[in-house]
Amino acid sequence: MHSWREDTGNIAVFTALAMVVLLSAIALVTDIGVVFFEQTKLANALDAGALAGAQQLFAGTNVAQAAALSYVVQNHEQADNVVVNLAAGSVTVSRTQFVPLYFARVFGDTKATIAASSTASVGALQQGTGFVPLAVEQQNFSYGKSYALSQGAGEGSTGNYGFLALGGNGASTLEQNLMCGYGGTIAVGDSLPTETGVMDGPVRTAILYRLQQGVNDTFQTATETSPRMMLLPVIAGPWPNGKGTVTVVGFAAFYLDGLTYSGGHQQILGRFKQLVVPGIVGSSTEFGLYGVHLTH
Repeated sequence: MHSWREDTGNIAVFTALAMVVLLSAIALVTDIGVVFFEQTKLANALDAGALAGAQQLFAGTNVAQAAALSYVVQNHEQADNVVVNLAAGSVTVSRTQFVPLYFARVFGDTKATIAASSTASVGALQQGTGFVPLAVEQQNFSYGKSYALSQGAGEGSTGNYGFLALGGNGASTLEQNLMCGYGGTIAVGDSLPTETGVMDGPVRTAILYRLQQGVNDTFQTATETSPRMMLLPVIAGPWPNGKGTVTVVGFAAFYLDGLTYSGGHQQILGRFKQLVVPGIVGSSTEFGLYGVHLTH
């Protein structure tokens, strides 16, 4: 009888110890899961903030900081610091915070510290979408300077007046792409077919549409979503003899100023502007149109 009682007591002690170990494991796993979830949530919010801030780099430090903070808050987090480095073309967002623990409280641990930092940088756009069916030959573009993005009647080089046949030939395709942007992807190194002819009517219809839609936009405030911002491939040149192809060496952005028209002599005019847009960044030559990517 004595032996039985002794064994029962040992089992009770062992069970109690096992329960402590089990509860400790549950506490560890549960709280680790909570910390991991909060760490991931914070990192994702800071990534969004850094990317948003980098997209506004050319609008200045204050605008970039405000954009970064806004996106962090929209993702239900806060940021301690937003560092904008205009020279390096980067935005860094960081945060350190405490995460409350639950089961671990029985062991005296009430909180854990998590920290995250995210840096987004701009780089020459290598590949993107939304380009208009116009191309400009490579050159050193000057900020705010007006450029003729197409040529008028009698000025085209062997039948080419600056137009591209993106997604197919014909006036209706050109008009649609000039009005809304080409939906396909274009990358540095691509060979693009040219569209010969002045395309008088379709060009006027598309350009007037863009001007009307962006009537309240200005050169200073227009972003990539403005109807007056036109994204163009930059080509190696020269234009081919008749229908042919041109090679993409980079991309540039122009603010649509208007359309000159006199006796068939028609030109699309735009001012060069640096801009950051969604797309793939590469090591191609910079022509003022940039993509953004995380570099942390």
